[in-house]
Amino acid sequence: MKVLRLFALSGLAIALVACTGPAATPTAAPASPTAAAPTATAAATPTDDPSASPTAAPTASPSEAPSASPTEAPTASPSPSPLGGVCGPIESVALKNPGRLTLSTDNPAFPPWWGGDPAEQYPNEPAGGSGWETSDPYSMMGYESATAYAIAAAMGFGPELVDWIPNANFENAFAPGDKAFDFHMAQISITEERAQAVDFTDPYFEANQALIALTPNAITAATTLAELKEFRLGAARTTTSLDLIEDVIVPNVEPRALPNNANALRALQNDQIDGLVVDLSTAFFMRDAQLENYDTPEPESTIVGQFSTELQADPVGAVLQLDSALTDCVNLALAQIQADGTLDAIYEEWIVSDQAVPFLE
Repeated sequence: MKVLRLFALSGLAIALVACTGPAATPTAAPASPTAAAPTATAAATPTDDPSASPTAAPTASPSEAPSASPTEAPTASPSPSPLGGVCGPIESVALKNPGRLTLSTDNPAFPPWWGGDPAEQYPNEPAGGSGWETSDPYSMMGYESATAYAIAAAMGFGPELVDWIPNANFENAFAPGDKAFDFHMAQISITEERAQAVDFTDPYFEANQALIALTPNAITAATTLAELKEFRLGAARTTTSLDLIEDVIVPNVEPRALPNNANALRALQNDQIDGLVVDLSTAFFMRDAQLENYDTPEPESTIVGQFSTELQADPVGAVLQLDSALTDCVNLALAQIQADGTLDAIYEEWIVSDQAVPFLE
């Protein structure tokens, strides 16, 4: 049985959501809400949702519960230049709000992609809090939060010049139309269909999809794709997780398309589905944080297996408005933090994986 091991680092819990390329990026079995996605350990929500090195071509590989500690000091972001960054003086950068970088992610935002305590007042956060649930992007904790701040720093924007706006509906981020954000990060897989409506940056992560189930359930004994065909499978709609069920597994039972990962997890708990597909990182978070805390009888769960990127590639990128003048600039900043090792360090801090997860083939 082929198994992939992720070697992680320091961090906290695992998270949620699913997602989905050109540049070498970290791969995880971590990682989305995303309907399309990477290869490493740990991340979920709709999953399209999320091990390799962020700066090297991803290899099918996650395998351990990512962990991000909300109370742990975040990785230091590169210091921005007082004159600007890779795109020149910040005054020359085309922004939604001149002089300030407006970023966005889904709310709630889950570990290991995001960290921090929503009840805590972080530096540079609007007074009185900002309405975030589960995690807080202003904490600079978690893989995507730390990556966003590192990109901002490379562009010349310090934390005091970064604002965050929440997105309540996963699909809105890549729907056609004007965007209120400069760029959005939420484990969103890069797909041709989505790229018709928005711009994507080069990938900053690549994740594996995974299958989680409650124990006991006969599906937990499955080791091949063929054995999964007779079971009731589900995933968040408009995610690459659902695409994998429909296009790769091709079950004999109509799969359930749920509004989001929270609803999908509820369907699993209520025995409406036998197995739930999310990115690997999200699977770890669901198993070790969410399902662990349910009322009695406490359901036991298991990650049945993961799916290699050979079955479905899931590169994850930041989203910008279609034909944004900022896309090239963000790509330059991303290339810089990949080249100088910053992205690798962030990956090692927040995407953890030490557990072997078998591949379903």
